[in-house]
Order: sequence, then structure tokens, then C-alpha cells
Amino acid sequence: MNNETVAAIATAYGVAGVGIIRISGLLALNIANKMFSKPLNQSHKMVYGSVVRGDNIIDKALACFFKAPNSYTGEDIIEFHCHGGMTVCKMVLETALLHGAALAPPGEFTRRAFLNGRLDLAQAEAVGDLIEAKTEDAAFVAANHLEGKLSKKISEARSKLLDITAHLTATFDFPDEMEDYDGCELTLGLNQVKSIIDNLLATADDGFIVRDGVNAAIIGAPNVGKSSFLNLLTGHDRAIVSDIEGTTRDVIEVSVNIRGCRINLLDTAGIRQSSDFIEQLGVKRSIDALNSADIIFLILDGTRELNEDDKQIISLISGKDVVCLINKCDLPQKIIPPHFDKIINISALTGTGIEDFFSFISKKYSKGNLVTTVLITSKRHKQALIRASELIANSIDLVNGNQPADIILGDLELCLMALGEIDGMTVSDEIIENIFSRFCIGK
Repeated sequence: MNNETVAAIATAYGVAGVGIIRISGLLALNIANKMFSKPLNQSHKMVYGSVVRGDNIIDKALACFFKAPNSYTGEDIIEFHCHGGMTVCKMVLETALLHGAALAPPGEFTRRAFLNGRLDLAQAEAVGDLIEAKTEDAAFVAANHLEGKLSKKISEARSKLLDITAHLTATFDFPDEMEDYDGCELTLGLNQVKSIIDNLLATADDGFIVRDGVNAAIIGAPNVGKSSFLNLLTGHDRAIVSDIEGTTRDVIEVSVNIRGCRINLLDTAGIRQSSDFIEQLGVKRSIDALNSADIIFLILDGTRELNEDDKQIISLISGKDVVCLINKCDLPQKIIPPHFDKIINISALTGTGIEDFFSFISKKYSKGNLVTTVLITSKRHKQALIRASELIANSIDLVNGNQPADIILGDLELCLMALGEIDGMTVSDEIIENIFSRFCIGK
């Protein structure tokens, strides 16, 4: 596929001011000159003209030629900047295909950028993360990865590890000319590598929160105001609100941005004993959501004392991270609040107390200034770093046990391979295809 010239619409489908069609490959310039009214000979220069199909003008547009290797993919690229709109963009794309281009699969342009050395694999993955970022923090972290800050850390660890393996290899290959390795010096070097890896690993929990958000289950007995609370957070009627108990029968999922923090809300069915089979299924799903959540938003009705359903729920969430929200604080209160570290009085009807709730969430999950921060946001990266850390730890044990250099080298080479899975130095074709298949078409 990499030898073909490919084309795709690079902007989102729909009505817009501008729509971009991208062509990349050996035939890109030849194809473009067949469908544009003016020659495109000078690299990185916008030219105004007409996109044509035969004798018919499709659009008045700007075209730009990016000559290899100074382009996004490292190949010749042509971009047509047309008037936005599905029909116009599709006509321009179809014209490129008629002249010999193939339709680009998802992520093909970024895949070529990686294969041609314009980006390493960590940077290429950051392109997708930046496009899909749901918060400013997620965008900042992805931009840092695209800038190469994560890759620099991986390169630093690899460089130190290569120096160590080179010395060990020399002692093994030339025993008559080289002294045996110095265990103390070797352990010091390995610990330096392990420190880089472990410092990156320590950021993973925060990184996952920044990229994917916090999973929060809204839990409570029937009719305490869970759905009203969800609707308050989302700003619209996402869930049905009724005085009838058991209205919510399934888990409703919706994500909200609370002061830069992405919170994935799971509005659950009211947990109580019920003979209704459908309601029982809803309660089971509520308990499953409760067990998988990072944090629990427990809703209690402040206008009444705790009942048996409330007490059962409180026992279910014992030991979990809980924010207790006493709802209906705008009405006379009868509740004796249970013992939780964080209790906030709110009214899902009037919005009273919601600013206190937002401030708490922002403070709890704020990651500070992320403009210069490197965070691990990929589970694939985390698993590779865990393997690398374990291999380094085992290597240190082998050194302390005075094991031969060739045995130590085996673990260090595996560690280098694990690090290479992150930036693409040593990665399988299957992983590469899996990564880029998740990209949108045109990127």
C-alpha cells in the first residue's frame, strides 16, 4: 500500500468554510496537474485556480504542493483547499481517484509519516490523541507527545542502556582484552535507567485520567434525585425525571467537562429490593457500575431520615472513594448525614451547592500546569514500561548475584525491545496496523 499514491478528504464531513483534500505519493504532483488549472511546481506555495474535471470547473480553490521529503508524510503531497461541503469535496476526491490515486484507509497519511521517519510511533499516536482530546489538559499532553517529549525520555533511557550493553558485550566477546564488569558501576547505571522508566510509570494514573477521564457512578436509592443531578451537570434533560420510583431501569452514560476535568458519568438505577425482574436487572447493572467506578457520587434525600435502602447502599460502597451529596437542601432537612470524608449539600432542582461540587472535583483531579508535562496516557505504553522496569530489576539481581555477562545481556536486550515498542524502534507490523486503523480517514 505504501507505494500507491493515495487521496482522502482531510476535513470533517459537513458544511464548512473550507474543505481540504489531500493526495500523497509518487504520482501526487502528476495527478494534481491534471485536475488543476495552474501548474504546481514550487513547493510550499499556495496557488489560486480552478479544480476541473474535463471541461467542467468543480470549484475555485487554493492548491499547495509539498515536495518530498519536506512534507507531513515524507512523500510528495498536494492539498486542495476548496469550499467546504460534502458534494464539492467528494467531487474533488473522485477526480483524484479517476486520475490514478487510491482511496486512503484510516490513518494512512500518519502511517506513512511514521514509516518515512517524519514521526516516531509515540508522536504518531499523539496525533490521534490530539484530534480526540476532550479537554484542554488532554490536548496539552498530546501536544507534548507530538513535540517529542515522551520520545526524548525513551531515547534517554535507551541511550544509557545501549552504553551498558556495549560494555557488557565487549567483556563477553573479548575476555582476554577486557576486564570483567564492575558490579557496582553496572548497578548504578541500571538504576539510572530504571529511575527514568519508573518516573514515567508513576505518571500513568494521572495520564489516564487526563486522556480518558474519571469514571463516576451516581448511586442512590430510588427517587433521591440522581437523574435530576445528571441533568443539572449535563445542562439538558439527559435522563427522565419522575416522582415515580424506579423510573431509571438501566445505566445511562454521558461525559461532562467540569472545569477542565472529563467526568464520565454513570447514572444508575435506584438500588433497592424489588420483585420486578426488569428493575432487578437495573439494580444489578448499578452494582456493576459501582464496582468499576473510580469515584462514587452518593445521592441522599435530605428531606427524610436514612431508610433501609440508603443503609444497604452505604454498606455496598464501604471503603470506596465517595462524595456524599445531600440533595434537596432547599427544603427542610431531616437527614442525619452518614460519616463520609466529603459531604456537599446540593439542590439538583435549583443548582444550590453545585459550585462547591465543581470546586471539589477540579481540586481533586487538577493536574497543574501540563504545558511542559510528560504523562503516560496509553495502556500500551504502560505495559511496555512495566516489562522494561521488571527486566531492569531482574538484571540488577543478576549483577548482584555475579552472573555472567551473557545472561545479563539477554534481559537488557529484551528491555530495549520493550522501550522500542513505544517509539517504534522495535515494533510488530500487527501493532502498527492496529494503531493506525483507529485513526480517522484523511489523517
